[in-house]
Amino acid sequence: MTRVADLVDQILALDPGHRDIAAFSTPGAAARAARALHRARRVLIVTGFTVEPDMPETDGPPGAAVLGRALRRLGARVTYVTDTINVPLVEAALKTLDEPSDVVVYPREADGARRLLAAERPTHLVAIERPGRNRVGDYLNMRGESVAAWNAPIDELFVVAAAGRPVTVGIGDGGNEIGMGKVRVRLDRLDALRARIATVVPVDHLVVAGVSNWGGYGIAAALGRLTGLDLLHTPEIERRLIEACVAAGACDGVTRRREPTVDSLAAETHAAVVDLLRLASRSGIMGSGTLGRGTRS
Repeated sequence: MTRVADLVDQILALDPGHRDIAAFSTPGAAARAARALHRARRVLIVTGFTVEPDMPETDGPPGAAVLGRALRRLGARVTYVTDTINVPLVEAALKTLDEPSDVVVYPREADGARRLLAAERPTHLVAIERPGRNRVGDYLNMRGESVAAWNAPIDELFVVAAAGRPVTVGIGDGGNEIGMGKVRVRLDRLDALRARIATVVPVDHLVVAGVSNWGGYGIAAALGRLTGLDLLHTPEIERRLIEACVAAGACDGVTRRREPTVDSLAAETHAAVVDLLRLASRSGIMGSGTLGRGTRS
């Protein structure tokens, strides 16, 4: 008897960047993250990846805003944490969704992470497309270049929280994002570059997707399935989210162009993925759960 694949998993497994995400992703991850977040009360969502000086990317803030909106609708208090350059992007995404702009700039001084956690007392800590330190303490992009000079060490929140409280969730697409420390052994086996850029910062629940925004949307879709609520945005709003981030100063993280694309994919592609995830949220799995004798067609 063969289990039918979850449609959310199939969508998140799309790999337009040819990053071999199947080698370090896990089926059912979005559903497990959704269950962990379902009854969250106080959530910090960390995002923002600056690929070059003054060039924050379009991947991350839209996914953070959409997931944050879903959690707020389920009763959580949601606060977004980023660095100064990414604040306009996060605020633009939240404004597009008509969401409260509860954005905190990460404190750069010593012990900032501990103080922020003590002040906010989150029950859950989420990172989406945010660089995490590698084994030598540097922060590298997918080209193997250091981006430490223009990305605050926000992963310290997850290092401090490693004792198991709050519950941690990470979303990424390449191996260098917060949370990928959970699959570092698998990343090390892919190639020398991936082994060098891979972060050592793990999380309790890791969601890997072809584009990090999609991972955030996938969890929102899984939350919708879990609760019976419509928690995802529409394809049209997806286009507006990307455009709003570019207008706020974002660039495509792959092409480095200030245009309405994410990871070199046009807004129409991302809108189509949102449409598919909306279907997945309503339909659950592709079938009744298993294939074999007695399974309905």
